[in-house]
Amino acid sequence: MTDLSDKNDKIDRDDDTVARLLRIAGPRAEIPEDAESRVYAKVLAEWQTSTHAPDATRVYDRVHRSWRRQAVRARVLRWTLPLAAAASAALVAILMMQPEPIPTAGVGTVVRAVSPLAGNNGLDVGDEIYPGMTIETGDGQGYGFLLGRNESLRLGEESALRVESAGQFTLLRGRVYADTGEFVYRDGSIQIDTIFGAVTDIGTQFAVSVRDDALDVAVREGRVDIRQDTRKLAALSGERLTLQRQGEVSVNPLSPTDAYWNWTTDLAPLFDIEGKSLLEFLKWAARESGRVLFFEDSDLRMAAMRTDLHGSIANFSPLQAVESVMATTEFRYRLDGDKIIIER
Repeated sequence: MTDLSDKNDKIDRDDDTVARLLRIAGPRAEIPEDAESRVYAKVLAEWQTSTHAPDATRVYDRVHRSWRRQAVRARVLRWTLPLAAAASAALVAILMMQPEPIPTAGVGTVVRAVSPLAGNNGLDVGDEIYPGMTIETGDGQGYGFLLGRNESLRLGEESALRVESAGQFTLLRGRVYADTGEFVYRDGSIQIDTIFGAVTDIGTQFAVSVRDDALDVAVREGRVDIRQDTRKLAALSGERLTLQRQGEVSVNPLSPTDAYWNWTTDLAPLFDIEGKSLLEFLKWAARESGRVLFFEDSDLRMAAMRTDLHGSIANFSPLQAVESVMATTEFRYRLDGDKIIIER
């Protein structure tokens, strides 16, 4: 009894499904009379030759029902297949229009790390920095970064810096130093945002410090612009500009060789002298120490260009490195104020 009941239920469900499809498909075209008559005659002839020939009326009814079912299936397929094809095409189009995710590119690399935090809380030499990162340092810690166009960025102790993009950073607290190189076309390549305004370089070496009550901008070389909502300030080489929270501005002299800059030395990118010329090394040492390189004559400069160096200056400050390297050459040097003078 249970099997029979299940079969009946299935038949009822099938009938309901067919009825819904018929309503959706709409009125069907009438079966041509000649076609219906041919089918009826053929089936009746076959059945009459069998041992148990059925009643003609029953033959007609079954043929007619069979014909109707086939017509319904054909109409449903004609209606549903185009919709299915259209839906598939739309899905393919949507998938093709979706852009593939672009991996975030690093904007710089750690080249110096002073007492970094251990494990996942800190960075190490060779690690990349990415937009969205916030880099923090504690007491006695610091990082030196080399950016995409060889600009140097250095984060001092007790500081926090958020990476916005390849040339834009937000100093949340503490201090940061930037060296954009010797090329004029790189003006504006680094912007340091703070709660007091945006600091932008004009081909320079500069430091930015943020305290609760003031912004401090020191310029070692070139010029720096400070922009607020309705105000624009500038600090030049050898100046230290302080902007108080209340808006008061003060400017004081600061020599490029002042001890103020000493903290940046430990975070400078290492200079590998192996295979480099003496001239390349001296230009690096002069820049890192805030001095001007001066040769007594042009022949000395050419000779320095042709002199190749070997060895290492790791763990030396720039001036210590000058003393060590010059002792291995036929050249002599002396310091005169903010100059490194090369002589025979």
